[in-house]
Amino acid sequence: MKDVGKDYSIFSWISELPEISVILNADFGAKTTYRVGGRSAAEVSCDDIDTLERLLDLVKDNAIFVLGNGSNTLVSERGWHGIVVVLKGEFQEIAVSGLEVTLGSAVSLPIAARQLAGQGLAGMEWSVGIPGTVGGAVKMNAGGHGSDTSSWLKSASVFRKVGDSYQLMTHGAKELEFDYRSSNLSDSDVVVSASFELLEGDPSASKHAISEIVAWRRENQPGGQNAGSVFINPDQDHAARLIESIGLKGMRIGSAEVSTRHANFIQADKGGSADDVFELIWLVQQDVEKKLGIRLRTEIKMLGFDSDRVRYLCGEI
Repeated sequence: MKDVGKDYSIFSWISELPEISVILNADFGAKTTYRVGGRSAAEVSCDDIDTLERLLDLVKDNAIFVLGNGSNTLVSERGWHGIVVVLKGEFQEIAVSGLEVTLGSAVSLPIAARQLAGQGLAGMEWSVGIPGTVGGAVKMNAGGHGSDTSSWLKSASVFRKVGDSYQLMTHGAKELEFDYRSSNLSDSDVVVSASFELLEGDPSASKHAISEIVAWRRENQPGGQNAGSVFINPDQDHAARLIESIGLKGMRIGSAEVSTRHANFIQADKGGSADDVFELIWLVQQDVEKKLGIRLRTEIKMLGFDSDRVRYLCGEI
């Protein structure tokens, strides 16, 4: 595997923050739910807002990526020449005040769903099926099972890059311009926390709803190495139906396969290649567009791959 750290001069800031953990040429792909792919130039762990602010000021001229549970992320086999930021400590806290809940950006959504349900707070049951963290959910307006992040979000605190520096801002839900699986937050923006306005609920009813969601996902979606749904559902249709309709269910490129259980999932074999996954995503998107005239857009982050193809897959060009 290529050592991406040796030929990338981004490390002059390390001595400025002796209290943080820094790993050079760090495993990246292995920490995603695909569990394939290369390394990053560095991984930095951060425990509190003050340290994060100092870190962002020092690395502001470099590409960064905040890694939560590693879902919705695919890293090229050649790696990615940027800094992976892992948030811990203060960013994993859950604070409840009446019906308002503030979740740190590194809080796991399934953990939050279960904990809040147990405290008699309703509204976040749907999030038990999202294998990510709060920060990622805010950025992409994650959702499922009839609801989404924007339906319950009151506000979010975010370090946003303005010009050549980062500023901590608090945005209401409307300011984030939520749409289906999107917001106006960029990859360089760092969510610190998010506040949700929930409802008074019955713990038993909420736990039952959570159990049904978990059972449905186990029955209808594949396990193994994947990142969940690859493509955003187009208006009035489902990406899985479109993919299956042109015979791509079970299609394979090398170590990657369109799931035979759910056509909008692409599986990676154990010990497989992220590049195979990427090529299969490209093949599926191109075939659907050519045969059906519908251009599917990906909802996963793809790092270290050909930038023009990534932008096409994301619908940016």
